[in-house]
Order: sequence, then C-alpha cells, then structure tokens
Amino acid sequence: MPKSEEEWRRIIEEENRQLYLPWMTLGEFSALSERQKSRERQKFTQYVTTYLGFWKTCNLSSCRRAKACKGFLTEAQYRAEPSYHNSFPPCVGPRGARQPEVLAGMRQLGGRKEDDEPKYDGRRRMDAE
Repeated sequence: MPKSEEEWRRIIEEENRQLYLPWMTLGEFSALSERQKSRERQKFTQYVTTYLGFWKTCNLSSCRRAKACKGFLTEAQYRAEPSYHNSFPPCVGPRGARQPEVLAGMRQLGGRKEDDEPKYDGRRRMDAE
C-alpha cells in the first residue's frame, strides 16, 4: 500500500530529529553548507585525534599549546593536491595518511575491540562440517 503524503512528511520529520553528531540532529546538519558540514565533522574527529595524542606532533602551535587538537582545514588544504579528507583535521595528513589510526581510535572509544567479530558464525560452522 502506498504511503500518503502525510506519512512521508512524518517519516522525514522523524529522521530529521535523529541525532547525527553528539551536539546536532540530522535536520540541523542537513541545513548546513558543505564547508560547515565539513567543519562539524572535523570537530567530532578532533576528539579522537586528541585522545590519540596527534597534538604532540602537530604542525599547528595552537594544538601543541592547548595539548588538544584544535586545527581545521584551510581553504588551501581543501584544494591541495594530494587532497586532505574533509572530515578529518589537518594532523591526519594528506590522502588520510593517519586515517586508519583515527578510525581504530573511534572503535576503541566506542568500546569495541579490534578483534570483535559478529556473535553469529553459523555459516562458518556449517562450512567447517
């Protein structure tokens, strides 16, 4: 049965109220420009890069002084070749050189271990038999 226009509107409003970042809903995030979205994502990953201690070797003196990741990509870094990933602060490096470390740090902060596997492995058991 096709959904009415009112049902579609309700579904979209419900999705827009979902939390996208710890301080912002999906609706608020969607209303931002591309550069502002990039900046908000960088704010989120700065928590992880701070936890990992990237500030200790950062090129930005403000990060080293604050002992925390405070950097955002500049316009030149957005356009640079090799390009920087627009969801990560500049300390991650061009082409996301240290991106795997950051993603592993996110999993670690989220309480997930590196070797976590799905609990269900019925297919593997059947293949072994």
